[in-house]
Amino acid sequence: MTGSVSILRKPLNPVIAGILCAVFMIGSLAMMIQSRASILRNGAEIILKTEPIDPRDLMRGDYVRLQYDEISRPDRALFSGEWPQQDRYAPMWLTLSVGEDRAATVTAISLEKPLDAGEGTVLLKSEPVMLSADAGDQISQGQFALKFGIERYYVPEGEGFEIESARNAGRTTAAIRVSKAGAAQIARLMIDGETLYQEPLY
Repeated sequence: MTGSVSILRKPLNPVIAGILCAVFMIGSLAMMIQSRASILRNGAEIILKTEPIDPRDLMRGDYVRLQYDEISRPDRALFSGEWPQQDRYAPMWLTLSVGEDRAATVTAISLEKPLDAGEGTVLLKSEPVMLSADAGDQISQGQFALKFGIERYYVPEGEGFEIESARNAGRTTAAIRVSKAGAAQIARLMIDGETLYQEPLY
């Protein structure tokens, strides 16, 4: 007769568990901060003009909402490649042509990252969007509505009204840094070409 032996595991000490949890959280936060700093330090810089937003959408006092002429609503006619046969969420890749003044223009949109975008171009990855299979029949009509995680810019409370006014007058531009993985971070916010706010690395 073969007996079975049960092994009792001693519960993890609550103090040790708390320390491990804290180390994990601090490590994750440090990685996020370092990733952001790396994009700001090494990312390719592009300049984007902001566009007006419904003035009835009041700011909350500590951030300004931003949309961008080129990338927020690019023309669907720029899309190339296979459209999904089933509904799904997926990011989109924008190929941006960058001029000598670093102003960016969307030249192509795809669901797959281009293997070779060519010199003078930057690849920008959007947040996932809902892709309806039915939209494939009308893919060349209208515009996409895309976000990139750079639609809010935090400022000291009460100082955003000047920026919003300039934004709605078409006077606000943003310098965006883009990593090789297509992630974007706002580096500077400008009014009439003059830097108003610049993001520190840390």
